[in-house]
Amino acid sequence: MTKPNADLDKAGWTLQAIVAIQLTAALEHVHRELAALDGFGSGTPEVSVRASSDLTGPERYADARWTLTSAREDLRDAKADVLRAIRELNEMCNAVIRLRAPKVVVKPEDAKKDLCCSHQSGKHAVIEWGDPLCMFTAQKSGLCQRHYMAWYRARVRDGIDVSKDHEPV
Repeated sequence: MTKPNADLDKAGWTLQAIVAIQLTAALEHVHRELAALDGFGSGTPEVSVRASSDLTGPERYADARWTLTSAREDLRDAKADVLRAIRELNEMCNAVIRLRAPKVVVKPEDAKKDLCCSHQSGKHAVIEWGDPLCMFTAQKSGLCQRHYMAWYRARVRDGIDVSKDHEPV
């Protein structure tokens, strides 16, 4: 069995055992504080001009509400960012796991042979079936078996005579 990445294993434990609990506690704290703010009123606001920078009661409540609401939204955004990063990392890992090495690796001695990619240009419907990076050795009409069959099918589909492709026995 493959051992998990040590850094991610530690981060996962931290996320599960510490951060998840702290996030829940912080959100509950914000909820309680906002509920407490909703229960208090300071009466009528002051209308007089004042020379002090001190906040009035309603201003203090509004400032506290704004600070708490902002903190709550920051926590929610950070959580969404972490979850999105985990999803993206998982998708990247899955994409990399699906990568495969080429089935036919061009060896130096094979480089002198005709390759499929060098005979594709100018063929009928090559834009649909062609692959300019195909390094398979050419077998029939300068193409590998897969691309020859794709070329053959495109010509049959488009009504081009393919009777000369096959020699009678």
